[in-house]
Order: sequence, then C-alpha cells, then structure tokens
Amino acid sequence: MEHDPDLVAAFAALAHPQRLAVVRLLMRHYPRRVAAGEIGAVLGLKPSTLSGYLAQLQEAGLITQERRATSLLYAASVEGATALNEGWIGAICGGRGWPGAGAPGKRVRNVLFLGQGNAGPSLIAEALLRAAAGEAVEAFSAGLTPAGEVDAALIAFLAERGHDTGPLWAKPLGTWLGEGAPPFDIVVTLGDRAASRAPDWSGAPHRAAWRLAPEQSLEALHDDLAQRIAALARLDLAVTPPGRVQDVLDAMAEPVAA
Repeated sequence: MEHDPDLVAAFAALAHPQRLAVVRLLMRHYPRRVAAGEIGAVLGLKPSTLSGYLAQLQEAGLITQERRATSLLYAASVEGATALNEGWIGAICGGRGWPGAGAPGKRVRNVLFLGQGNAGPSLIAEALLRAAAGEAVEAFSAGLTPAGEVDAALIAFLAERGHDTGPLWAKPLGTWLGEGAPPFDIVVTLGDRAASRAPDWSGAPHRAAWRLAPEQSLEALHDDLAQRIAALARLDLAVTPPGRVQDVLDAMAEPVAA
C-alpha cells in the first residue's frame, strides 16, 4: 500500500498534542511571526522540548522559520495546511468532509471581536462594525478577563462620534459559548494576548488576529480599527468566496499606519 510521504510526515507531526498546540497557536497569530520564547512561555514548554517540536513541524511543512538578528521567529504555513487538506479531503476522502460553515448565501453573519478585557478595543470594534455593516452583520464582543464595568470616558467618546452605546457592556467570553450561543462566522482577536489565549471554535468560523499599536490614544485606536473594519464591511459576505474573506481579514493583521 502506497503512502504520500509528505502527508505521513504531516500527520505524524500533528499526532502529538503539544505539537498540535504549537500549530494552533501559530494559526491564531497568522500572519504574524512568533518568537520561540513566546511560544514556549504561552504553552509552558521547555526550550529543549520546543526546539524538537518546531524542527519536526518545519520538516513536515506545517510551519516556517525566519531568523531576525539572534531571534528565531515562526509562522504557520498556510501552504502546508492547504496541501494537507487537499491530500486528506481530496485524494484520500474523495472530496468528502468539507465543513459546511462559511459558505456564501443570504443570511445575517455573526462577527465576534475578542479582547483581553472587553473594555476598550473590542467594544470600539463592535460599535464600528454595527454602524458600518448595517443589518447584514450582527456584531458581538467579549473579553477573556472582562472588566467589571465599561469606562465612562470610553462610552462618552463613542457617543460623541455618533455610535449607539446602548448595547455596549463588558462581557466574559462565556456569554457567547455553550448551548444557545450564536454560531459565529468570523472571530477576530484584538491584541497578542487575546490571540494566544483564544479557544478553538466549533463550526469552523473564519479567524483573524489583529495586532494593536502600543499606547494609542482613543482617537488613534478608533481611527485604526475604523479603517480595518471598513474593509470588512465592504465585503458582501453573501457572495464572497470564503478564501477571499480570509485573505481580507489576514491583510488587516497589522495596525494601519497613521
């Protein structure tokens, strides 16, 4: 019986839970490259253990490596994941097993912005998308460790800019998980900490990790997110192919230059 050696290497690399966790983490941050030390700190892996995992994943074509000065940076390989999907779903499964989520069609899309505290960027993003996308999209937000109350200054700032602040409140992630929670089509993490700690999602939604510039004023943060969300709102999600949606989301990973 013949086996594709590339598929065998990729499946073998993913067969260990900690190696799978490395790929999950890098996919959450894609297209950003992550330093080996940061990967180890987030996943609680010793440097010697992590280096072996990274080498095997790189050899299997599932991640890429780049050296900057004395640091080694790693990123998920979308090309490697695509090849694995095509081999598994295509050659092996004969086209069966594609997830049904994310298919174009006329219906309301649910978009979640996930931040560290749901006290600033994620609430701003929720308000911006609700204003920009109209009835075609329902905007949600949550925090991994939400603040008890939303800062009154933030609410006043958004109200001054014409946003409806009534629906804005600090919500824990558990609000949108479990039975009765809305199925999400797009999940966007805001900031590196949220990207590292975000859970896996059922239903195979699009995921994106948007970085935030440090020490931004409310005005600068609002303007940055407004430009990124405007690009998302311009998409007609009823007809846009999923691959194009993901490309647009990934293209907005870095802060917009002032």
